[in-house]
Amino acid sequence: MIEKRGFDENMAIHQKAGQLFFAAAYINDDDQAIKETEKLITDFGVGGLIFFHSRISANTAFEGPKTVVRNEQSLKRMIQLIQHYQSLSKIPLIISIDAEWGLSMRVENTPKYPYAVTLGALTTEKIDLIFEVGKLVGNDLKKAGVHLNMAPVVDINDNPKNPVIGYRSFGSNKEAVAEKAYAFYQGMKASGVSGCYKHFPGHGNTYVDSHLGLPIVEKDKDTLYSNELFPFIHGVSKGIDAVMIAHLAMPALTLGERIPATLSSTIIKG
Repeated sequence: MIEKRGFDENMAIHQKAGQLFFAAAYINDDDQAIKETEKLITDFGVGGLIFFHSRISANTAFEGPKTVVRNEQSLKRMIQLIQHYQSLSKIPLIISIDAEWGLSMRVENTPKYPYAVTLGALTTEKIDLIFEVGKLVGNDLKKAGVHLNMAPVVDINDNPKNPVIGYRSFGSNKEAVAEKAYAFYQGMKASGVSGCYKHFPGHGNTYVDSHLGLPIVEKDKDTLYSNELFPFIHGVSKGIDAVMIAHLAMPALTLGERIPATLSSTIIKG
């Protein structure tokens, strides 16, 4: 796990609470927006940041397609911002990003590695190549000052109409997804970067984009445990660093209540 140097168990409760939050940071923010992020660090003591390309690109799902202005120096700019934000924080920030196929998912002019669906097509005998891809991704992140990759996706791609997973999944076979996602994760760990399994408890069989609405997975508990939850159980048993909770409902896991997993103590803690 990532070590939080400077964290003190005797901190005030509001300081401990601040450490639980990761704030969104945008590589191509203007000066005013940067000042707002600075305030989250200095006044509220957030524990980490997750970097996105720009507010326009991040809001495309909500506001419709818009022209995203390229910044050929995005990587240099992100590194500068990471160093700047770290200098403001009393406790070192955990820096994260979505880099499922490398920094290129968010940053121009950086290496783009194969999508998960391509890696998933490799035979078991070639699983060492997935480890190497994970390691290369991790090396790039480490050089930039990123500690945590919000990857791999371990959702099982068993719904061809899924609007948000698709090529981000390692495939439709639960055992193969579990093994190949873990190989990618191990590669990142070998580079010194932590990983995060997503999207718990399983986003593979949905018809709704969870950025825009609440998908509801109407499966019984036994089916969920034998399929959707399988890769997560596999990863947790091997001691993975983190799991990202999905914004979707699984009534079979919440006593019939159609509540988002992100708000369900039953799913998160139970």
